[in-house]
Amino acid sequence: MLFHCVSADAACVRKEYDESSSKLSKIQSRISSLTQKLKYDFGMEKEFYPFYGQCFETKQNKYVYKICPFKQATQMEGHSTTRLGSWEKFEESYGIMLFSNGDHCWNGPDRSLKVKLRCGLKNEVTDIGEPSRCEYVALLSTPAVCVEDKLKELEVKLGMMNKELPQGHDEL
Repeated sequence: MLFHCVSADAACVRKEYDESSSKLSKIQSRISSLTQKLKYDFGMEKEFYPFYGQCFETKQNKYVYKICPFKQATQMEGHSTTRLGSWEKFEESYGIMLFSNGDHCWNGPDRSLKVKLRCGLKNEVTDIGEPSRCEYVALLSTPAVCVEDKLKELEVKLGMMNKELPQGHDEL
């Protein structure tokens, strides 16, 4: 590192120290951020990496729901925010995102949210509901799962075609 101070002037040395400390702090912050990202499972092909730092919102009735993969999910009404859960993990071969340990329900469990992923042209929450008390379920359309969905669809079609083929027989 090049020092710009010509003399041992305390003010000059202090300034260089402060600049170096600031640079070190920024580098340590970047390392911490990258280390945090390494803790997450972004999918078999890292297809969910673009979700990191993203949030998806939808409005239903009087509530605005905000789903932030790898972070948390909330339900907002006016100035009031209810935590539906913190990011836990993917389930069912990356078909569901699970958020758990949300705000406690009066006379009920802690809130939780399951986000079912469906193939779609863009990332958007298409539905959200509360089928059981304080247990929410949402549908998120995303191109990230289209490859797997398409493969399953083709496997089903292939299976049906194989059943329709006439059975071969041996000729003597």
